[in-house]
Amino acid sequence: MGIFSKLFGSKDPIESMKAEDLRIMEIKLNRKIEELQAEVRETESEIAKLFEKAKAAKSKSEELTLARRIKTVSQRKEMKTAAQAKLDKELRAVSNMLILKEHQADLQAAGVWDKVKKLEPEKLENWLVAQNLEAQDRDEIVSSIIDMTSTAMLTGVEQEDDLDDILSAIRAVKDGDLDPEEAEEVVNENKGYGKEYRPKDLE
Repeated sequence: MGIFSKLFGSKDPIESMKAEDLRIMEIKLNRKIEELQAEVRETESEIAKLFEKAKAAKSKSEELTLARRIKTVSQRKEMKTAAQAKLDKELRAVSNMLILKEHQADLQAAGVWDKVKKLEPEKLENWLVAQNLEAQDRDEIVSSIIDMTSTAMLTGVEQEDDLDDILSAIRAVKDGDLDPEEAEEVVNENKGYGKEYRPKDLE
């Protein structure tokens, strides 16, 4: 499950979430992260105490018992640390989404707000998780989003351009220059007809 679907369900966060809702969500996530950090510190303290106790162990059996307890607490710490890492990602996505909403007027003026709304949720989510928009000023934020939307649109064009090879092969089959079996091989090997493949009688 993606971060957006977990936090917002089926709602479109760009359209449906208000800035105030995102601020409340940001506060809740910060509180959860602080609670987990405190729990992680508790497990670290518990592990240290168990090691201190192990110094005075009088038998191999006692050492083994303490080692098992240390392992159990360490595993609990790892689970809490992993949970905190997930919450950190969620917080970054929400915080950056809030910044987008706060700069909506600027983005609309720059002509990129509609492009942001049309992005695939997964692409937008990955971008928001990877950014630190809080450290940028207004112009930097707008420039970053313009670059992001431009790159996303170009990626879509490149994917569509992949059809050129197939269309070239179709035309070659229709013209009798290529057998269907040969065309299938060209496509499977990602050889663009007209780029690498040449009919035998032209070689």
